[in-house]
Amino acid sequence: MRSFEAGKVVVSLCKDYVCSHDMNDEDCVFYGMRRDGLEVIFPAARSGSHVGDVMLLNLACKKDETLASAVEQLRAHPNVIHAEPNILYGRHVRPNDPYYSNLWGLEKVNMPAAWDYTTGSDDVVVGVTDSGVDFSHPDIRENMRDSGWNFLNNNAQAMDMTGHGTHVAGTIGAVGNNFVGITGLNWRVKIANMRIGNIAMGLAAAIAAIEFANANGIEILNNSWGGRYYSPSLEHAIQHYNGLFVASAGNDGVDNDTLPDYPASFDCENIISVAATGPDDTLADFSNYGAVSTDIAAPGVDIFSLSLKGEYSSMSGTSMAAPHVAGAAALLKAYRPGLSALEIKRIILASADRLPGLSGKVLTGGRLNVKAMLEMAKSRQVHTIAPGENLWAIAKQFGVSLEDLIGANPQLAGGWTVLAGQVVDIP
Repeated sequence: MRSFEAGKVVVSLCKDYVCSHDMNDEDCVFYGMRRDGLEVIFPAARSGSHVGDVMLLNLACKKDETLASAVEQLRAHPNVIHAEPNILYGRHVRPNDPYYSNLWGLEKVNMPAAWDYTTGSDDVVVGVTDSGVDFSHPDIRENMRDSGWNFLNNNAQAMDMTGHGTHVAGTIGAVGNNFVGITGLNWRVKIANMRIGNIAMGLAAAIAAIEFANANGIEILNNSWGGRYYSPSLEHAIQHYNGLFVASAGNDGVDNDTLPDYPASFDCENIISVAATGPDDTLADFSNYGAVSTDIAAPGVDIFSLSLKGEYSSMSGTSMAAPHVAGAAALLKAYRPGLSALEIKRIILASADRLPGLSGKVLTGGRLNVKAMLEMAKSRQVHTIAPGENLWAIAKQFGVSLEDLIGANPQLAGGWTVLAGQVVDIP
């Protein structure tokens, strides 16, 4: 979403100035400005102040630099009081789902403003590796990719029997603005139901689900489960997953830097590990944390979402926090389809709201902010380093100085070595 309309300027003239509207008239405030149109949008007669006609100038050239030059020229003219781009204000839309007021977490991560950018896309698929999803629930069935697969028993019996996976899926993608129940972060998305357990999740099933995601181009996985057992096989599968792996940090209230919880604590660059916060933006007392191993926090206390048999319920846990981040990743993918998993991760972490209560608790020191994420994606260029590429070549490609490139990427400070697959910001 642009913040202004291309090629259009709102101009307020002085009260006693009479405009000739002739761009070839040197005395005209619009002298030399090639235009497609010029109209009075608020006449002087309606104002008792010193402001004359308010006009809308539609420039022939729609380039941003032409607009900026015109605004600068107009502001310098003695017969112009104000000149500004034709600003595009957001709608701050709220969906019509009747239980929306219960979704404090969506308000906290700034979803009404985020939905001005996108409400999601049917082209984006999020895999939910969990206890299954109630794919018949009236508030999510339109957003289901299909009925799913049971990787634990290797059959099609993927219906959720506990409600955990259904609750998670609802936060990501309950159908929005349909006059039914709630909405997820994504009004439109496709949920891939990947059942890997019931109360407990199976290691082999999880690995099989990751391979299925690779084979079927599912680029985002939500994983609201884990434990203290380190599995090299699971780590290997995640390292070779071609997507973003969002994992809950765990609910023991301990530091994962000293007592790891897997898969969230694996040292895999495509993992986002998520802690839980409450409405007061402090770490939930049950939430695991870690200044190194836990990346970001998201709402995870008394989260209202889908339940079995068409019902709704509230649950707490980092299991509820992770789908806020997975849902945000899906929205970002809908908004900028060309972004890689690592680019999505970098933008999500870089746009977090830094909060005093999270300093030293998670890597970013912040909580998810979806509006800020999309705003950053709109104006920010990121680049994934190709094999053999160096900083000089990247700076030349994007027309920036080497000094500015390094300044925008503090992770590069102190060295010139870059690795293929590493993501850098372009200033």
